[in-house]
Amino acid sequence: MNINVLIIGLILTSYVGMAQQKLDPQTLELIKTKKIAFLTEQIGLTSQEAQKFWPVYNELDKEKSLLMDKKRELESRGDTPKPGMKEADFRQLAIEMASIHTKEGKLSEEYNIKFLNILSAEKVVKLYLAEGKFRATLLHELRRSQQDKKENEHK
Repeated sequence: MNINVLIIGLILTSYVGMAQQKLDPQTLELIKTKKIAFLTEQIGLTSQEAQKFWPVYNELDKEKSLLMDKKRELESRGDTPKPGMKEADFRQLAIEMASIHTKEGKLSEEYNIKFLNILSAEKVVKLYLAEGKFRATLLHELRRSQQDKKENEHK
C-alpha cells in the first residue's frame, strides 16, 4: 500500500472520529508533522508566531482528543445498548452527548481568544479555513487513491 494513501487514511480517520484503536506513536508523529507544515504554510506563520502558536494549538488538540474519546465511548453505548436499558438510561446518555457538544463549543471559544492574543484576526480566520482545507484535501486524495486502486485491480 502506498505510504501516502496510508497516511491520508489515518489522518482522515482521526478527523472523522472513526478510529477505533490508538495509532502507533511514529504514525501519529508523521501525521502531526504533515499537519503542522500544511497549517503553517496556509496561515503564513512567522517563526516568532509559530513559537507561540503551536504550544497553544497542541493544547487544544489534546483537549479535543479527550472529548473525542469520550464522544466515541458514548456513541458506542448508544450503538450497542445493554439489554434492559430504560428510557431514563437513554435520557442520561442523551444529556451526556449534548454535554460533549457544549464542551466542544466552549473549547472553541476559549481557544479562539487565545489564538487572537497570539495572531492577527486575519490569521486566525486563515487557521479555521486551513483546517477545513486540510480535511477536504485529505478526503479528495483518499477518494482519488481508492479510485486509482480500483482501476489498477481491473487491469
